[in-house]
Amino acid sequence: MPQRHSPFSFAAAVRRQAVLTAALCALGGVVVLGAVFSAAAAGLLLAVLLGVLGILRAVLPVRAVGALAVRSRGLDVAVLLVLAISLAVLSSSPNL
Repeated sequence: MPQRHSPFSFAAAVRRQAVLTAALCALGGVVVLGAVFSAAAAGLLLAVLLGVLGILRAVLPVRAVGALAVRSRGLDVAVLLVLAISLAVLSSSPNL
C-alpha cells in the first residue's frame, strides 16, 4: 500500500508556495550581495526580482503562485511592475 504524505507537512507547504519560496531565497541573495558589494546593484537586482514576480503573476494561474496572489491579477501585476520600475529608477539615480 503506498504511503500518503500529509498535506500539512513542511514539504507540502513549500511545494504549494514554490514561487514565493524561490522569491524569498532570491531576496536573501540580493540582501547578501547588497551588504557585501553595492547597495545600488542590490536595488537593481531587487527591481529585476519584482519584475520577474510581476510577469509570473501575470502568466501563472492562482494555484501556482500561491500567496503571491493577493488581489486581482491586474492589480497585483501593476503594483509589482510599478515597484520594479520605480526601484530601478531610484537605484540607478546618482547621488540619491
